[in-house]
Amino acid sequence: MKKSNAITLQTAFVIAAGITMGAFMWPNQNHPLIPIESQLDPNLGVEDPSAIEEAGLIQQEDHPVTDEMIKTAEELESKIAPDFSLPDETGKLHNLDSLTQGKKPLLIFFIEKKCPCCLGAKHFVDTLTDKYEKEATVIGVINASGKEAETWRKLTQPHFLVLEDPGQKAIRAYSAERGVYTTLISPDKKIVKAYPGYSLETLKEISAKIADLAGIPDKGFDSIAAPKKLTSGCLFPDPEPISNETP
Repeated sequence: MKKSNAITLQTAFVIAAGITMGAFMWPNQNHPLIPIESQLDPNLGVEDPSAIEEAGLIQQEDHPVTDEMIKTAEELESKIAPDFSLPDETGKLHNLDSLTQGKKPLLIFFIEKKCPCCLGAKHFVDTLTDKYEKEATVIGVINASGKEAETWRKLTQPHFLVLEDPGQKAIRAYSAERGVYTTLISPDKKIVKAYPGYSLETLKEISAKIADLAGIPDKGFDSIAAPKKLTSGCLFPDPEPISNETP
């Protein structure tokens, strides 16, 4: 009887530990707030659920990465990165010179403001930001400004700087047709590689390339939550006209 009880207690401990570890490695998996309709679980990126309704997210769909998307991204490699001047939440402007200061590589994450897929991808961008906090600069570029951009920041509380591009000038200059696109830029302002989507393989590659550009050992990347197949985000709509009128 005592042996049976010991086995039961041991089994219960293993199950409880497994649940705890699973929750730690894949947060929010057991309590989804947003329906999951893609490999990119949007709940991974939610930090303040009270902002979900205000964000006005569209219904999530699965967005496979096509051969054409890959080809367009490959054509950007080794080209001089287009410069831009975009404001952060305080109105301060940032450009390639300021973002690569200190000879740091730059990772740009393109965000469609109503895209649930971007919430899932944001979780992995946070991880890369934390891993290479001292060696690289990571930013997000969102097709929003003002209140809309503020709501996205509130919802996700990103670990990286988010710049506002409501007119999509930078987004289009980098041929980012969908949210979740990512571009890695070398310290000498050349496009190392553009990624039209996310998978565990690409996240490992991005980590290795950042480390190589920074001249340090690869810090690696692993996550049971990362997509196994390359997946992208929602299409950027045509930008809304920006009024030049002063109040």
